Amino acid sequence: MQSNRVLKFFDRYVGIPICILLSIIKNFRSFLDREVEAQNREFQYQRSSKSSTGVPNKILFIQLSALGDTILAVPTIRAIRLRLPNAELSFLASPTNLSYLERCPYIDQKIPFHYPLYQLIQMLRRERFDWVIDLEHWSRFSALLAYTTGASRLIGFSAAHQYRHYLFNDIVPHTPGKHEVLNFLSVAHELGCNTDDLKLDVWIGETEEEWCRNLLAQKHVHPSDLLIVLHPEAGRRGEPRRRWLLEKYVVLADTLSEQYNARIVLTGAPNEVAVSEWIAERTKCETVCLAGQTQVNQLAALFAMADLVVSGNCGPMHLAAAAGTPVVAIHGPTNSKQWGPWTNRSICLESNLPCSPCLNLGFEYACQALPDGTSPCMHTIGVEDVLRACDLYLG
Repeated sequence: MQSNRVLKFFDRYVGIPICILLSIIKNFRSFLDREVEAQNREFQYQRSSKSSTGVPNKILFIQLSALGDTILAVPTIRAIRLRLPNAELSFLASPTNLSYLERCPYIDQKIPFHYPLYQLIQMLRRERFDWVIDLEHWSRFSALLAYTTGASRLIGFSAAHQYRHYLFNDIVPHTPGKHEVLNFLSVAHELGCNTDDLKLDVWIGETEEEWCRNLLAQKHVHPSDLLIVLHPEAGRRGEPRRRWLLEKYVVLADTLSEQYNARIVLTGAPNEVAVSEWIAERTKCETVCLAGQTQVNQLAALFAMADLVVSGNCGPMHLAAAAGTPVVAIHGPTNSKQWGPWTNRSICLESNLPCSPCLNLGFEYACQALPDGTSPCMHTIGVEDVLRACDLYLG
């Protein structure tokens, strides 16, 4: 948490001035280029933001944030792939996001984000991308990274009070309250793409399916069992304010097991094991704790085999929706209209507090966390509320 706050501090108070300064330099250089252009046609060709046919040869997507954003950006990536079938599409992201995209047919090259940063920048510049599409919403760092590639056409979002759009040639407004799938698709629309295909994607291979079947068999979960997956941690890098109360997950697990004779599986990332284990140790029913044991596409395979997934707002919630599994999503600070599961097989539960939801870009919490780290709005959603939603899919 501390390192994350430090990074956000530098991103805002160092990143914003750098973006503005580079924007001034960029605009001044563009003015000089236009002057030289009138005298030197060859130089004009080299500086042109498009090839002679107006079609880019190489495009880079940048998406450094959480898994959920990458999942929601897939319809946009697909639309651009169909619009430009001969272009080489590369994707710069974290290893987790690239694992999800391992079998994605729309991406030609996957580039892991890594340090030292200067080596990454050198590599990106050698690629000579024509376009860079920054899919981040608020990060000044990603805008600066796009700028350092040397690409002549930079496309990205303008979000309120983020001051990151100055470096882009094509600026796409980010609209609060609009679902993020549609916000992302506005980028594709800006580039002249057909945006009718709205479905999410997962690419689960036989390896992941077999692994999942074998693991469940080892845990004595039969294929005919009613399988419910609880993904209790909904924080971001240790941020628990989106998390429903753990004590309520204990009651929920026991009630679902008793009412529906269901097998309960708890999942979580490697750094979320303690949360799932805390719940598993306190349930009366026998639960299966797989937290920290699944890679992204293995988790997708598990969700695809489940009858229901219950989760807060996080990447796995979107992964479950993409896998086609019914989802009961528990929202407090987050706006379900903007960040809810992108599927018609979901129910979103929200707080009734007047200050909820308070998040647009993901960090603008309206209140301080409680001593347990959670937000007050998450306390207003009862176990009975979640059970009624589950019953619509299980009853």
